Amino acid sequence: MTTLRIHGYLVSTWTRTVCMTCVEKGLEYELVPIAYGSADHAAMHPFTRIPVLEHDGRIITEGLAITGYLDEAFDGPALQPADLDGRTRMREWLSRCADYAFRDVVRKIPRNRTPTDEELATARAVLERFDALAGTTPFLVGAHATLADLYLAPQVSNAQEKAPELLDSLGALGAWFRRMADRESFQLTRYDAAH
Repeated sequence: MTTLRIHGYLVSTWTRTVCMTCVEKGLEYELVPIAYGSADHAAMHPFTRIPVLEHDGRIITEGLAITGYLDEAFDGPALQPADLDGRTRMREWLSRCADYAFRDVVRKIPRNRTPTDEELATARAVLERFDALAGTTPFLVGAHATLADLYLAPQVSNAQEKAPELLDSLGALGAWFRRMADRESFQLTRYDAAH
């Protein structure tokens, strides 16, 4: 198999999701640092975002396209439910991660300063809604991990790292996150881990 090259950095929740997808599928990959915003970066991604997947002469941008490609192009455990209802619920979670968690949790809580009360309140409101939606199944869409879990786990991890109090007393979300944090894909893709 041609090497999968993922251009980006693990501190990016989107890059980490792609790397977690590879681990869950049992795929070897190379994480390639990128000169963010450079001409080389722009040649791969028109909006100079990360991650970018390079495989077999093909460049694939955007996390949804990349993770879908990895799940469908390679053997290994399926990361998308086989049934329409399951796929629909997974896609709802993917949209929630992109539209709310990333904007109001990952982007809202700064890495380089103490967050304001308003920033914390905005992020906490999203996480409380996610807690109510998490349900009682082991994973977000049922008994098996899907792309939904691989999208949300890095975002919740990002929140825990920057403002751990955001997760206080969120029972369903906390239990789900502990299950995810124990997975090999989560452990091997920690941005502070040697990889």
